Amino acid sequence: LSYDFHGSWEKFTGHNSPLFSLDLWSSYIQAHAMNYWRKLGAPPEKLLMGFPTYGRTFRLLKASKNGLQAEAVGPASPGKYTKQAGFLAYYEICSFLRRATKRWIDFQHVPYAYKGKEWVGYDDAISFNYKVRPRSFLPPAYCFLLTPMRLLSVLF
Repeated sequence: LSYDFHGSWEKFTGHNSPLFSLDLWSSYIQAHAMNYWRKLGAPPEKLLMGFPTYGRTFRLLKASKNGLQAEAVGPASPGKYTKQAGFLAYYEICSFLRRATKRWIDFQHVPYAYKGKEWVGYDDAISFNYKVRPRSFLPPAYCFLLTPMRLLSVLF
């Protein structure tokens, strides 16, 4: 599974399919999921990384606190068509984006958007592009370089 890492069941906002994380030990990222199966012996050529074409939503505690890991009090309003709180189909996200503020999470390579107290993490063409790049999910030639405050990723 390489999506649904975060959702309105949590008390803070989080992207449902982040590629990377600042937390070295985080298992809630796509790169870790792919590496996990490889470490268990799965041949890399047989692994498929799923890309969600939907978003997970949150209702923010405070509209002014709208970034990643902002306090949340449950799911945002249901979508017009899916009618499921905490979830928006891609076409519902497109409508939401017309009136929302869009942001990019650099270290996770994914976007999110908010309007008032509603927050959605989703993927777009740019984040999908990062995810399909060769070596984007830690192939055999991937190396971690540790510095005191962060993880640097180097692709060979």
